Amino acid sequence: MIGTNIYISQETQESLIKAAALKQMSVEELASSILRESIQEKFGEISYSSESQGQFAVNPLREMQPYAYLADPNEPVISPDDWEMNQDFGVNDL
Repeated sequence: MIGTNIYISQETQESLIKAAALKQMSVEELASSILRESIQEKFGEISYSSESQGQFAVNPLREMQPYAYLADPNEPVISPDDWEMNQDFGVNDL
């Protein structure tokens, strides 16, 4: 939930207070419900057509799923055979 200050005219404030009294609810509850409905109306009209998609950069990761790391963290990344082979290659052999 976001708390914010909204400035409205004195006439609108009085109308809001009267409407809240008639509905027997707090001014805050009524104002919140009005804002919620208005925002859904306004932004519900916005569609993501091909025209509006051209205005924004395409996110290449949008359709991807999170990466799942399935390896056991207790197992070594390098196999023991490869590790021994690398240990046998000494500095003097260069």
